[in-house]
Amino acid sequence: MTPPRRQRGIAVLTAMLVVAIATVLAVNLLWRTSVDLQRTETLLLRDQANEYNLGGEAFAIVLIAEDGRSDGPEGADNAGEGWGEPLVQPIEGGEIRGLVEDMQGRFNVNNLVDGAGKPREVFVDQFQRLLLILPLETPVDPSLAASLTDRIIDWIDPDTVPGLNGAEDDVYTSRLPPQRPPNFWIVSPSELLAIEGMTAEIYAALEPHVIALPPRTDGQPTALNVNTATAPVLASLAPNLGLFDVEPFLDGRYTDPTEFLEDFQQAVPAELVPQLRCGSSWFRATLTTSIGSTRATLYSLIERRGPNEVRTRLRSFDVP
Repeated sequence: MTPPRRQRGIAVLTAMLVVAIATVLAVNLLWRTSVDLQRTETLLLRDQANEYNLGGEAFAIVLIAEDGRSDGPEGADNAGEGWGEPLVQPIEGGEIRGLVEDMQGRFNVNNLVDGAGKPREVFVDQFQRLLLILPLETPVDPSLAASLTDRIIDWIDPDTVPGLNGAEDDVYTSRLPPQRPPNFWIVSPSELLAIEGMTAEIYAALEPHVIALPPRTDGQPTALNVNTATAPVLASLAPNLGLFDVEPFLDGRYTDPTEFLEDFQQAVPAELVPQLRCGSSWFRATLTTSIGSTRATLYSLIERRGPNEVRTRLRSFDVP
């Protein structure tokens, strides 16, 4: 038989082991509960931030609609109007920051191809000029500008036959992982990162000056607002122009594109003249809500067809 003293020692060790296991289980349960509570709080704050962003989007739509009513159907738009003022609104536990930008002050990459899938040469030339004047440490050379343009056209056009310097299925399916060009309109400028030969450096310099807007129902290209066009886009309107040449025309206040053409000292190609406007139909609202340590951003592409017809066409969310 085991001596009583030894039995008592085993009982003490067993009790200590049970207490240790119970402590570990309790700590683990407490930790999981704490993590679940934190996760739930983060999800609730994220949903709340998204709702605030949607409220900011509705406010942007109201501003754009009111501007359309005050300016009239042929009104001019510039960044100095009410919709262009940055929004900073304190809220409980954080703030909302918003900015509305005119997207018709950028080059629409979908203008490169017409409704039949054929290149529009006047926009092909303009886009190549835009690539050549981008402020890069190593400027884009003409051959690369031509090949990138051809590959973007192949990315959009409905056929699978590559252009002279283009790229179709044979190039993209050989990647790891394999890809296929959509042969459809570009939905987001970020698609340009998938174009063969496009580098992160070129895209970073190009992104502030391009947009992907849906094609018009009448098949015509999207117009450019000369009042809000960026310096590289303005410089790309005519050959032999540089960024310095267009400085006097930035953030203009023209009410008629004829005034712009009269002031613009270089000749704009005749095919581009009908595409110049002083008003806009497409805007992008960027809303960022910060609540505590949670931050959520909403990008809304807004179309204004008339003062009483303003709607969101595309939303994308950026939630870290």
